[in-house]
Amino acid sequence: MKKVIAIIAMACVLSGVLFAGGAQEGAEKLIVGTSAGFRPFEYREKGEVTGFDIDLMKAIGAELGREVVVQDMDFDALIEAVSTGTIDVVAAGMTITDERKERVDFSQAYFIADQAVLVREKSDISLGSAADLNNAKFKIGVQNDTTGAFWVDDNAPNATIKRYGKYIECIQDLENQNLDLIVLDKPVAEAFEKNRPAKMIMVIPTDESYGLAVKKGSELLKDIDKALKKVMSSDTWDELMATYFDA
Repeated sequence: MKKVIAIIAMACVLSGVLFAGGAQEGAEKLIVGTSAGFRPFEYREKGEVTGFDIDLMKAIGAELGREVVVQDMDFDALIEAVSTGTIDVVAAGMTITDERKERVDFSQAYFIADQAVLVREKSDISLGSAADLNNAKFKIGVQNDTTGAFWVDDNAPNATIKRYGKYIECIQDLENQNLDLIVLDKPVAEAFEKNRPAKMIMVIPTDESYGLAVKKGSELLKDIDKALKKVMSSDTWDELMATYFDA
């Protein structure tokens, strides 16, 4: 009988080794909120939400031994969702700002980005400087509650500003000639430039840091930061950068 117990104990140990760094079947779920339509960070492909942030969270989930479940929603609903516990963590190319830090806690930064101006591929719009956007003749599209929207509010009050729940709605209205341009994060502008009839005509230096957001005071933050640091120093990180940014 003792021999049987010893064999069972050893099997449990080996099982723990096999699943270290990976979510076991039936493991505690890690509910990740995102806003697909922010390529290459999060977008839909063949009906599934994928992208850099999603693969990063899967790697973090593997480190934590938790099963990652993704919930897609409008960007401006994410902070409320994590604050109320509807989701555990926000992974949505979210810039760390002082205003947002009053409502959520952020991980260490994992990506640095600027803003950019995107127009239709055949547009003849040209800008001498970002200040030129402050013009009543322009209809500018932004995604709600993003730093691009905040920048436009502060710097282009004379323009007509149209707000959307997702960037995919912005790009569709741009293509349908309901907008003149979009102000959005540079990596996303570059992705749209590759995949849609659009072109980036200006970079607006903002030097923004993206972070993963959790509920204010959540103990999960320590685990997220530890796992994120480990992933960022691994081959997995290099593979993600190569896959999504040719870096």
